[in-house]
Amino acid sequence: MEITTLFGLPAHPLLVHMPVVIVPLAALMAVVMAFHPAWLDRFGWWLVAFAGAGFVGAILAASSGEQLQELPGIEQSAGLDRHAELGQTAEVVAGIFFFVTLIVVGARWWARHKAAGSGGIWEFIRSKAGAIVIAVVLVISAGAAMYTMVQVGHQGAKVTWNEKLGSG
Repeated sequence: MEITTLFGLPAHPLLVHMPVVIVPLAALMAVVMAFHPAWLDRFGWWLVAFAGAGFVGAILAASSGEQLQELPGIEQSAGLDRHAELGQTAEVVAGIFFFVTLIVVGARWWARHKAAGSGGIWEFIRSKAGAIVIAVVLVISAGAAMYTMVQVGHQGAKVTWNEKLGSG
C-alpha cells in the first residue's frame, strides 16, 4: 500500500498520530480491564476495536514512512534508519497486541455464551486462575505495545527536530 501524500502534505507525519495515540490508549484500557474482568467482559470488544485501529494505523504509518524515506531530498542518517527499524518493530508488536486482545476477548465471550458448562479450557477461562493468566498476558502485550510505540515516536521526533534545529 503506497500512501505518499494526504491533502497535499506528506502522509507520514499525519498518519503517525493514529498509532501513537490509539495504541497507548488501547494499552491503558487493556491494563485497566486486566484488573477488572467484569469490565473486560462488558467493554472488551471496544478494546479490540481500539487495538485494531492502532494496528491499522501502525501499518499505514510504516508504509507511508517507507515511501517518505525514498523521496528525493530526504537525507538518510543512522537516526532515520533506527526510526525505520523501530517502526517495523512497532508495527509487528501492535499486531501482536491486537491479536492478543482479539483472542482474549473472544475466548472470554465464547466461555460465557457458548461453552457454559462444557468444562475443560472454557471452565478455566471463566475461573479466577484464568482471569489472572489473561491479566498477565494482557498487561505484557499492552506494555510491549506501549513501549515500542513510545520508542519509535521518540526516535522519529529526535530525527525530525534535531535536523530542524541543526543539532543532529
